[in-house]
Amino acid sequence: MGQGVLEINDCGLRVFSNTNEVLESPGIAVIEHNKIHIGTSAQMRARSHPTQVNNQFWRRLSLESLKSENQRCRHHADLVYCHLQEIAEHCDLPDEIVLAVPGNFTHEQLALLLGVIKVSDINIVGIVDAATACLGNLAPAGIQLHIDLQLHQTLVTKIAVDKQATVKTVETVADAGLHNFQESWARVFTDAFIMQCRFDPLHSAESEQQLYDLMPQWTDRAMRHGEVLAELDDRTAKISLRQLQDATTPLLSRIRAMIENLEESQSVSFISHRWADIPGGIQLAQRVHLLSRDSIAHAINHHWKELRSDSSTLKLINSVTALPPSEVKVHVEKSSETVATHLLFGHKALAAQEPLFVFWHDEKFQVTPTPPEHPAATVTNHAGRLALRVDAGIQLTLNGKEIESPVNLNAGDTIGVADYQDVITAISVERYGA
Repeated sequence: MGQGVLEINDCGLRVFSNTNEVLESPGIAVIEHNKIHIGTSAQMRARSHPTQVNNQFWRRLSLESLKSENQRCRHHADLVYCHLQEIAEHCDLPDEIVLAVPGNFTHEQLALLLGVIKVSDINIVGIVDAATACLGNLAPAGIQLHIDLQLHQTLVTKIAVDKQATVKTVETVADAGLHNFQESWARVFTDAFIMQCRFDPLHSAESEQQLYDLMPQWTDRAMRHGEVLAELDDRTAKISLRQLQDATTPLLSRIRAMIENLEESQSVSFISHRWADIPGGIQLAQRVHLLSRDSIAHAINHHWKELRSDSSTLKLINSVTALPPSEVKVHVEKSSETVATHLLFGHKALAAQEPLFVFWHDEKFQVTPTPPEHPAATVTNHAGRLALRVDAGIQLTLNGKEIESPVNLNAGDTIGVADYQDVITAISVERYGA
């Protein structure tokens, strides 16, 4: 199958054939006496078998002994091997693979990983720091940041970009990973079911598993519509986006503090696609660029000759050729500009303290705080910043350019549809006096 990429991130290891994603598998294992479930199959059992779950084996990759009666599970490295073999069995692996690894791996962990891979069915021909590869293919000159979300922590990589993109420092925000966000949301949904339906989803392992299985769908709907009617076991509870945002504000605040400590005046924070699924995730920094889901694959494809090696002894590459300044075309959301507080449409300005909805009706725009049946976009407020999230079906423009991924709104930004004159303008309303 030619060349490809294996990205190591315990939120989901991903395999690409060239630039096409062919598999994603979360770093979760359920260890039974005679069997190990791993990846997606383990995720579907994790809440039903809580005492048998291990979701730490990538973060704690080592030969540290585990208390397990399963002979295939002596230590975390065994689980890493099982995970890699599971991946190899469930997709057609490319003939040659470049491994993209997070910058928080120690030298010992990296050596152990390469040793495990050598006895697996995966042919690795290069290994690169994932953040370096991404920014070398995108970032302008200067000190830039790469912000990635792992299962149990957030990784902030500081990279110097000139002729080369080179790692300077790597910092982690502990207990601020996808797992922690999910635990916070689960409490919100559980409390809502208890208060509104007198039903505790955590009363049984089966209903708890259903809660966690459905939660990504519910969170996505809340981000698109401002609220969601969560249905579980013939019960329905209403949860607002604001409740989900408030629940994770402490997590996001710690991440923002780390970013502010590392960034410089003109730094851009390149945030991974995983943040688009986190309420408030695209508002992490003053200057933000949301990376596409396949950005790591395109970056490695661009640098393939530089990264590929015929040597049997592979070394981690944490400095790659940067894109020439004339070729840098990256859209940066600048929150340093005047922050929008309202949406202006016609003669009406609507405050966006709570979610607002943009929809298209009779070839005209409408803006309303009441969720319509088919919104074109949702505008939400988190920590004083407005974010626009486009829904399927209508191609909207921001300042005349088509948008697909979530973007932050600044005063003066215009939202429209190609070839139509009607626009919605984001404005800032100031208040004077006591």
